[in-house]
Amino acid sequence: MCAACGIPTHVAGDDRPRRFAALRNKDARPYLFGAALAMMADNVEHVITYWVLWQKFHSPALAGFQVISHWVPFLLLSVSFGALADRYDCRRVIQAAQLLFMTVSAAWGVLFVTDSLQVWEACVLLVLHGMAGSLWGPGEQLMLHDFVGSAELPSAVRLNATFRSLGILFGPVVGSALLLGLGPTAGIFANIAFYLPLTLFLFRTKFTGHTRDRGIALKLAITTPTTARRQSSCARDPRGSRCPRPIRFRPARSARPA
Repeated sequence: MCAACGIPTHVAGDDRPRRFAALRNKDARPYLFGAALAMMADNVEHVITYWVLWQKFHSPALAGFQVISHWVPFLLLSVSFGALADRYDCRRVIQAAQLLFMTVSAAWGVLFVTDSLQVWEACVLLVLHGMAGSLWGPGEQLMLHDFVGSAELPSAVRLNATFRSLGILFGPVVGSALLLGLGPTAGIFANIAFYLPLTLFLFRTKFTGHTRDRGIALKLAITTPTTARRQSSCARDPRGSRCPRPIRFRPARSARPA
């Protein structure tokens, strides 16, 4: 008998969660390491590009825009990108974000090589980089639940936050090493490789972000003037052509005795 709850069939300590449960999951483990590398690459790009922009333009206004352009897309687009992750395969959504990250890094490298970087080009690339981060975030969270389920989800969330923080911590370190060892041009091209493990892993895994809900994507109940008029007309005339039909269930027939 459990001394805590008094239930005869329950043994105290049986329901304790495993330590580092998400790391014991063969699907979640490479995902967490890949996400950490991608987050590190995000911050490596910050180190290299911010240093080059300051050396080239010496603009305090541009230095402020670097931070604003990174976080404003999260503020303005997170809801829309969250709806996108709810409706579609999260693997492809995350891969699209990683591809955008890699494209931006490659564009920085080309502009560094040709020495043709202008302020407006830098602003465009900074905004695209921020959009890639905001596109990545919602799908990343849905994939965690799909990998481990509800029982081990707290462990996955904690470990994901830890690995992302490690990526943010090591990003400036690795970025400085690439900047000093390879230079800004070769360093920004080398940084593209850090996005590849997560991108390639998502081709291999069977989880989509919606596997545990049987592929049913959630839809946001956003009321627009058009949907409001339709709901009003359906309330007056439920048999209208554009109103959803009620689902009718027929009782199962009992088997007749032989």
